[in-house]
Amino acid sequence: MFARILSAFLVMAFAAVGPLSLYGQQTTVLVNAFENQTGNRSLDWIGEGLASAIVERLAVRPELYVFGLDERFAEYERLGIPEMVPVSRATEIRIAWDMGADVLVTGRISGTLESFQIEARILNLTDNTTGLEIRVSGKLDEVIPMAALTASQLAKQLVPGVAMPESDYAARPPVPRSAFEAYIRGVVATDPQRRVDLLESAIRLHPQYSAAIYQLGQAHYLDSDYKASNALLEKIPADAPEYPQARFIVAMNAYHLGEFGKAAAIYSALPPSYDVLVNLGAALAGSGDGVSATAAWRRAVEKDPSGSEAAFNLGYLAFSRQEWELAGSRLAPFTELHARDAEALLLLGQTYDRLGRAEDARRLIAQAIRLSPRLARWTSQPVPNLARVRTQFDATELRTPSGFGIWNDARRLRKAAGQAGPR
Repeated sequence: MFARILSAFLVMAFAAVGPLSLYGQQTTVLVNAFENQTGNRSLDWIGEGLASAIVERLAVRPELYVFGLDERFAEYERLGIPEMVPVSRATEIRIAWDMGADVLVTGRISGTLESFQIEARILNLTDNTTGLEIRVSGKLDEVIPMAALTASQLAKQLVPGVAMPESDYAARPPVPRSAFEAYIRGVVATDPQRRVDLLESAIRLHPQYSAAIYQLGQAHYLDSDYKASNALLEKIPADAPEYPQARFIVAMNAYHLGEFGKAAAIYSALPPSYDVLVNLGAALAGSGDGVSATAAWRRAVEKDPSGSEAAFNLGYLAFSRQEWELAGSRLAPFTELHARDAEALLLLGQTYDRLGRAEDARRLIAQAIRLSPRLARWTSQPVPNLARVRTQFDATELRTPSGFGIWNDARRLRKAAGQAGPR
């Protein structure tokens, strides 16, 4: 029998209607790893595990956009912060602002194996108010149903009037604890082989574990084992939270394997984010469809004018098709913005050579070789495929139908205010 005690203490209540009314759209929620206050370092994985389990439970609510593991880890990587290193409250808030979160969920774990406590609290970043403190107690062996109870109490604050069933989840957790522990330990492992071994163990213990399958498939992708990666990622069902990210990687694997048609078909079905459009264009170009590739890259430029890959690819495509005037008109402005891009300088130099601008050609080719001596061989042999792709992705954009992510004016203003310094 799952023994538990739940107590809630009001610190500063949310407005009666909750944060949803502030935007008239999904409330964005960031759940951080829970701080381990047990004194037992072997339980550090529980803090990340709780965050993962709570995210999974909250994400089923259509009123909420809950950031996943990919998104949080990507922000930590951008800031140069190791995933398992505790950060200050100020840094937690800054990260939440930078990610576009309306709500930040933090917590801690304490106690012993027989008397284990979870505490969680919501910080509403829209008006700097704090929600109800949630406390759940039980045995450590019951951590998965305890996480479900914590998530249900959080959901009641985030979406007033919501009812999330707990009994079935508590009696029959969807993932055995042994598989859950192996998965979380694998996710936070710093040694690549240890990570693979733990994820494989999680899948052996629970063959339908889509989160573990995704993480292992991603690990093989990052190790350039494209066939092994796809053998795993193609098993992930369409209703799994990881499905959009998995499909992006499947398409990227197909691209590397020369299966350009397959890659293009997958990218065409994903939300048209900048990352997707860049890779769609590369796949279409690889298939020989330059017209459609050009259209995809033009859409990418419109989506993100500051992105360099699409603009370069437009110039490279014209160069590869020997459309010299067009190549020059595209590559010249690109090199003005990217004066140290050796490949672009070399292409523009060779373009000018075809156009009879010998002096400009010699100057640009020499400049390119000074920046990257390896390019010298391309002056006497064909230029290889230089189409640029996005090997990584913005998971938030992939998960939103528009491909633009979750940003609105209020979130941008909050992020800008946070970057300007303390308020």
